[in-house]
Amino acid sequence: MPASSTILGQHFAYAHGRMGVLKLLLLEQSDVDRLLGAKDLRETEKILTELKLTNVIDQGLSEGHAILEAVGTWMRNEVQKMSPLVSRPIFGILWLENDAPLLAYLLKKSHGLSSEISQEPLSGMNMYDPEVLRALILNEPSAGLHPAVPKSLESFVKKILAKEELSAQEIDSAVTKFVVQMQKRLSKTSGSRSIERYLEHRIDLFNIRTALRLSTKETKEVIPFLIEGGTIDPARLAGTEEEIASAIGRSKLSIFLPKDLESLLNDPIEFEQSAAHIVASDIAKMWNVPLTIDPLFAFAAITLGQLKLIRTILIAKNNELSPQETKHVLPPFLTASSFAS
Repeated sequence: MPASSTILGQHFAYAHGRMGVLKLLLLEQSDVDRLLGAKDLRETEKILTELKLTNVIDQGLSEGHAILEAVGTWMRNEVQKMSPLVSRPIFGILWLENDAPLLAYLLKKSHGLSSEISQEPLSGMNMYDPEVLRALILNEPSAGLHPAVPKSLESFVKKILAKEELSAQEIDSAVTKFVVQMQKRLSKTSGSRSIERYLEHRIDLFNIRTALRLSTKETKEVIPFLIEGGTIDPARLAGTEEEIASAIGRSKLSIFLPKDLESLLNDPIEFEQSAAHIVASDIAKMWNVPLTIDPLFAFAAITLGQLKLIRTILIAKNNELSPQETKHVLPPFLTASSFAS
């Protein structure tokens, strides 16, 4: 066996043991129930400080979003340490999911499209340091933090900044397409069919949501907002709800979904539950592939999902939504114990 393969195997073996410890920090359903049941934002933040997930950060933090940013940074660093150097860029597939809303926010701000009450999305699990992105887009001073952004990102930002009369939706679409292209390039270097499939299904689900939102528009108006790279041809999704259901029914995604697709697509909550099942299935396939990047990628994906879920609860509590109303807008809840052997 080549020495490089032996070293990689040792690294992944260490990661497997370390993940066994870190999984104990992640949320369980009872934690989510406590957060949902809190009477207000202040109580939610107090509960957040009591969770195992926050034991690893500065105990002086009490504001919810600051806590999540600190946890995200800590977890990202742990994933980086557990991953072989050659494999670290692959996690950009996940980190870019947090860069995308920040990129879109900053570009919309530069075009005067952000409202006075809108806030910059914060996350500790980014591909690029937010300070560097602010310097690139808003010309704010930068401390020269690394890693520097790639030329492709610089070119994309310059192109968007140079365009006039862009709508917020057009900026969101352009950012999503650019980020997905970066993710696709990274997935091809992963050597993991499971990671590639995970990204393909994420693209499918994005396209389905977008197509449903635009289902009353003409096909030519919908196509520009859909993305290549999923398992379903975007052109087949650019149509009425019946045509969207037909396209999904002929795809491999249909095995995860109820037979009555039209009813499913008319119920956003049921659709998101089915979407969560697809994501969970993809992650489950990664979890028990020893001595590869797959389990570590699954762990990072679950962690990222849990932090997004907590952030949604904090926003809902700040807007005084009831637990029942909050459940309707929550992203999928995934827990590592669901997939562990």
